[in-house]
Amino acid sequence: MKIQIVARNLELTSSQRELIERRIGFALGRFGRRIDRVAVRFADVNGPRGGVDTRCQIMAGIVPKGQVRVEVTDVGIEVAISRAADRLSRRVSSELERRRATKGTEAARYADGTDAAAV
Repeated sequence: MKIQIVARNLELTSSQRELIERRIGFALGRFGRRIDRVAVRFADVNGPRGGVDTRCQIMAGIVPKGQVRVEVTDVGIEVAISRAADRLSRRVSSELERRRATKGTEAARYADGTDAAAV
């Protein structure tokens, strides 16, 4: 899994980058090869004014096709990545479960397109 980290209007320390990679690894590690790439983007929404202003967007590419995207705005980088990684894990799990359920219904069709359960 390739992880790309981008920060706009923010400076990320090496320890913050390590935290981000670790949180993404923990959140998505159980999906193995089903996730091939992850893009993590941070932005300081309202600049030097302070407040709840660190936005974290994560996009995960799902194999063979598709992606899942989450966005969280919070007080700091550490809190934002933790909340976003948890949310991403749940969304990826839901998406893969939905694909498994859909795949099962598609397999129950005959070659002419009629539904096997209707016969």
